[in-house]
Amino acid sequence: MSGKPSRPVSRSLSGLLGDVRLSGRTWVYGDFAGQAGCAIAPGDAVFVHAVIHGAVRLACAGGAMAELGPGDVAMVLSGEAHALRTAPGAAAQPHDGLRREADYDVPPAIAFGEGARVTARVLSARLRAQWPGDVSRSALPSLLRTGTALFQPDALPLAGMGAGSAALLTRIAETLLVAALRADPGCRRILSAETRDPIEDALQLIAASPAQAWTVESLARAVGMGRSNFAAHFTQSVGKAPMEVVAEHRMEHAATLLRQGRMKVAEIAELAGYGSEAAFSRRFSRHFGITPSQLREEARAAREEVPEPGFRALLAGARSRAVRVSDNTSESVATSSTVAPGKVFFTQGPRD
Repeated sequence: MSGKPSRPVSRSLSGLLGDVRLSGRTWVYGDFAGQAGCAIAPGDAVFVHAVIHGAVRLACAGGAMAELGPGDVAMVLSGEAHALRTAPGAAAQPHDGLRREADYDVPPAIAFGEGARVTARVLSARLRAQWPGDVSRSALPSLLRTGTALFQPDALPLAGMGAGSAALLTRIAETLLVAALRADPGCRRILSAETRDPIEDALQLIAASPAQAWTVESLARAVGMGRSNFAAHFTQSVGKAPMEVVAEHRMEHAATLLRQGRMKVAEIAELAGYGSEAAFSRRFSRHFGITPSQLREEARAAREEVPEPGFRALLAGARSRAVRVSDNTSESVATSSTVAPGKVFFTQGPRD
C-alpha cells in the first residue's frame, strides 16, 4: 500500500449509510449486583451495550474506554474482546450470553456478581453487521458511543418487553448506529464519497479513542497505508510524529477527566491508556508543568468559587406573582392571588 487512497465521487452519504445493516436476535440483559463485571469474548460482530440504569465502565482490549450511565449506548464496532464493570478492579465473569449467536424472541437475563440488589442493568447484543462495500471496518473507531436521543428515554426498556422484542431492538440499534455514524465527524469523513485524506482519518481515530493501544503500524493499517509511507506523510502534514500526537490527545483526555473531579488518578491513568500511575504522572507533569493532583485541586477550587444560580428563589417568585392582564385586552381574566404549585397559566396578549 502506498500513496493517499481515494474513493470515486459517486455516492452520497445517504447512499453509503443506507447500506449499513445490523441483523440478528442475540439480545441479553445483564444484571450487575454490587461490584461486578462481565467479559465478552471477541467475535465477528458488532456488540451493543445500552445502560438501562446504574453505571458501568466499558474497556476494550485495544485500550478504548467509556464511562456509561442511564440512556447511554456504546457499540464495539471492531468486535474485539472487552469488559463491563461497575467498579474498577471488579472481577469479570465470562458473558456466555454473547459468546455465540442465539435466536431469542425475548431477551433473557444473566446475573453477574453477588447480592440481591441490582446496581446496574445493561441490555446487550451480539449482531451481524453489513458495511458499504467501499468502506473498511478497520478504519472506523473500535468503540462508538451514542445515546437514545432520537427516541423517548424509555424506548429501549419498552422495546425489550414481550414477544418480538429482539427483532424490534435490532431495528432500533441499526437506527442508532446510522445516526451515530452520521453525527461523528471522523466517521462521516471515512464514509464520505469525496476523496479522503488518510492523515485526517488517522487524526480523527486518535481523537475518538486516545486510550487505544495505537502504534504507527496500527494507525497506518487503519487508514490503508504502509507504515513507513504513513509515518512520513503524517509527520510532514502535522509537523509531529504519530505517537507524539497520540500522547498529546491522551494528556488532554486525562486533563478533562481530572477537571471533572469524579475519579481517582489511578483510574484516569488507565482511561488515558497508561498501565502505570507513576508513568502517567511523569508524562502529565512534563506536558502541563503540574501534577495530576494539582490540576484536580485547581479545578475543584475554581468550581467552589462559582456561586450556584438561585433557582429556588426564582421559582418561589414565579409562584407568588399574580397573573397580569394587559390594559389593551378587551376581556378581563379573574385569577386567585396565588398560583397553585405545578400549575401554569397562560394569558393572551394584545392583538394587532
